Order: sequence, then C-alpha cells, then structure tokens
Amino acid sequence: MKEITDISAQKKSGERLNVFLDGAYAFSVEYETAVKLGLKKGALLSPADEEKIARLEGESAAFDKGLKYAVKKVVSEKQMRAYLYKAGYNDEAVSAALTKLKKYGYIDDEKFVKAYIATYKGTLGKIRLKMGLSSAGISDELIEEGLGEVDDELSCGHCLDKYMRTHDKIERRKLIAYLQYRGFDYDEIYRAIEESGYEFDEAD
Repeated sequence: MKEITDISAQKKSGERLNVFLDGAYAFSVEYETAVKLGLKKGALLSPADEEKIARLEGESAAFDKGLKYAVKKVVSEKQMRAYLYKAGYNDEAVSAALTKLKKYGYIDDEKFVKAYIATYKGTLGKIRLKMGLSSAGISDELIEEGLGEVDDELSCGHCLDKYMRTHDKIERRKLIAYLQYRGFDYDEIYRAIEESGYEFDEAD
C-alpha cells in the first residue's frame, strides 16, 4: 500500500491534480476522478486502486478526445471508434468513451445519415451515397431508410445540368461516364439525357 502524501492542483491546468505517493510525484488525475475515488491526503492506495485510477483516467481522456472531435463534425460510431484507436486508446477506454458520447447525443448514426444525405444529395446518386454510408459503418436498415427520401431523378438532372454548363464540348459517352461516377444508374442517366433535349458532339 502507498500513502497519498500530497495532492495539489496543477499550475498549467486547473482541471487536474498532481498526486504524490510516499513523498514522490506519482501521477495526475482529473478532479472528477479524485472525487469519484475519494483521493485525498493520507489515503492509502493498493496496486488495484492505482490500476483503477489509470483505467478511469484513460476513459476520461478518450471521452474528452472524442468530444472535441464530435463538436467539429458529425461522425458515425465507426468513424469515432477508428479515430480514438488511432489516437492510441485501448479497447476499454474506447468502449467507455463511445457509450458516454452516445448517451449525450454526440454520436448518433441516424443523425449522421441525415447530415450526410443533406450534404451530398443533388451531387451524388444513391449508389455513391450508399457506398459512403456503408463505409462509415452505417447499418443497411438506416441506409435504406435515409435513401428513401432521396430523389435520384432530380439529383441526376441537377448533375447533368451542371456538367453541361461547365463543359464547352459535350460528348455523350463522357457525360454518361461522369454521371455513373457520381452514383447514378443507367436508367436514371438515360432518362435524364433524353429529357434534357441537349444535342451532343459525338467524338466516337
């Protein structure tokens, strides 16, 4: 057992405390961790106590890291998990952080789907939208629900109009390849082309 011989606020960070065991600096903790575990001068810590402190600190740090990331952009659970692992946090810390982030609404795959579709509909077809959402770890059920509100015919028409406005020489095969790349299927593409009334310069 080791005794906490001193515990004091850090000068650089008012949110953390320096903990000294048996007269020597041992580690720093957040106020929340200190309160939760009853850390105070004179308290005795076992190796198990120190392991628990390290675990709680890891979970807290992972949550703070994830929170700062989530307030900057809407991310899926899979994206957040990958971000925290890349930052060096272990399974336990990442799992705890994700649970807390979801609890407070900072991670919500349903909201992610809505935000993603709102951002890209009109510029991408359902095929590309589905690929993007799937790569973000979104379930098939949420993807299908979100794509149900997408009008691919309208989006394809918008993409076709934009292409025509930004290209002086229009070749039918290149336009088709462009729209396919944007994620529209053959039926939508040919329908949009037929309805456009444009005359194409055929280079073939």
